[in-house]
Amino acid sequence: VRDENVRAYTPKVVRIGLKPHHSVEAVSLDYLNIPKIVHLGLKPHNTEAVSIDYLLAKEEEFLKGILKEKFPLQVNQKRELAGDKPKQSSTAKDIDSLRAAILDEAVIVCSTLSFSGSALLSKLSSGFDVVIIDEAAQAVEPATLLPLSSGCKQVFLIGDPVQLPATVISPVAEKFGYATSLFKRFQRAGYPVKMLKTQYRMHPEIRSFPSKEFYDEALEDGSDVEDQTTREWHKYRCFGPFCFFDIHEGKESQPSGSGSWVNTDEIEFVLALYNKLITMHPELKSSSQFAIISPYRHQVKLLQERFQETFGVESKRVVDIGTIDGFQGREKDVVIFSCVRASKDRGIGFVSDFRRMNVGITRAKSSVLVVGSASTLKRDEHWNNLVESAEERGCLFKVGKPYTSFLNDEYLESMKVINKDAQMMEDMDDLDNDNVAAYNMAGDADQAPVEDNDYGDGDVGGYDDD
Repeated sequence: VRDENVRAYTPKVVRIGLKPHHSVEAVSLDYLNIPKIVHLGLKPHNTEAVSIDYLLAKEEEFLKGILKEKFPLQVNQKRELAGDKPKQSSTAKDIDSLRAAILDEAVIVCSTLSFSGSALLSKLSSGFDVVIIDEAAQAVEPATLLPLSSGCKQVFLIGDPVQLPATVISPVAEKFGYATSLFKRFQRAGYPVKMLKTQYRMHPEIRSFPSKEFYDEALEDGSDVEDQTTREWHKYRCFGPFCFFDIHEGKESQPSGSGSWVNTDEIEFVLALYNKLITMHPELKSSSQFAIISPYRHQVKLLQERFQETFGVESKRVVDIGTIDGFQGREKDVVIFSCVRASKDRGIGFVSDFRRMNVGITRAKSSVLVVGSASTLKRDEHWNNLVESAEERGCLFKVGKPYTSFLNDEYLESMKVINKDAQMMEDMDDLDNDNVAAYNMAGDADQAPVEDNDYGDGDVGGYDDD
């Protein structure tokens, strides 16, 4: 980051909100607050009692957990909680003041739209010069106004109108325009919108289809994006930048009373696929590197449960499993996309929403591995185009049971990509060897007696041997 004088510096960043992901704990407000709380010199039982009471009132269970680890309760918890009311109120104010002090020192404050309207930010000694709202096309208009309520000099709305809009449950509210974002409203009104055409996230093979299907082929790749996103596992065609695995024997089902859908066949293959990749490349065994996404919550829940059963550990540390809607704006090195829908005559529900499809296939940096029923998905125009694109590019794989046999060593060996440069060098070597052989044979023929007539036979025989 550079300042107004173009000098590099590291700004102080603070993240506010509930239960941060472990990857951003270091800049979480409540983690930054712990050393200051300890510095108050509070007794362990008092700190715990006060913090729990205060946080329950504020609905901040996360800090309760942190303090519980730092200051375990004593046996006489109930009696001391009951007899320390005045001190609780005093300490609560102290903690509030400490939080405000940390926020005042911050140069950049990261928050959700809803949390930006909290009392914490309203108590800051100064407002913000700039407000940047990411995924602005996915937010309802009233939510977008929250961070602007304290005043600012400049606002940037960043979003993608061909990705998912805000989720609005009420059809009546949606009918009257509640789902329309401020971003979309400005765009419809003719306000100038700058399209950022150069992408730096995805391997060009991933970018290819969405650029053609959704952006009129307007997307361009950054100068070194291919080098930055090419990985060792790309030497296998079935682990390339873009792959479609056709689970043609899979079947969808609907859990009773859920309104959601699951596909256990896809789950079996996804687990096998994940296991093979992390076995070959252990660096992928991280939730910061690997994600499994699906349009349906029940499929996500079942994936998490099966992951626990299969690998004996919670999924959240070694793989990020979530819904596509919840993944908008995020990215991982490798993403497996479980489509779920598989039937002979039914439709594909909200999987047909091209915006959801666009989000799902653009979360990966190096490899997006789509798992679904090709015959079912092809009933939709956009999905049909994707399946055809995979076929044309030689990256559609028909997978049958048992799924583990598809990923055995023998099959993977047959999936190895022949490097173009290496193949060219090999062809040149073969050509050189042929020329040398022909030259030697010709030389031998010249030295032989004419009547033996070995020249022609020797020449032809040499090429036959090759």
